[in-house]
Amino acid sequence: MKDALHREPETGRANAIPRLVVGSQLFHNGVPVRLLYLVGRNRLHETWRVRPLFVQAPDRDERFFRSDRFSFLHTMRAPAWSCAA
Repeated sequence: MKDALHREPETGRANAIPRLVVGSQLFHNGVPVRLLYLVGRNRLHETWRVRPLFVQAPDRDERFFRSDRFSFLHTMRAPAWSCAA
């Protein structure tokens, strides 16, 4: 029986930063980006190809460390205006 310390993360990447998956839209240290694909990973960080959101800028490689601040963007829905005139 394996304990939680030796279990492989759900992403399938050993020692991966939790919750970072292709397609995620997040604020990375306050900058909104979309994760395109994983470029590389070592013991200290992961390097992802990212696309900036809400601005016209080229895709770039960006390093993600476990100590970075991550906030995920969630789709917001407008309220249903069934009573609108």
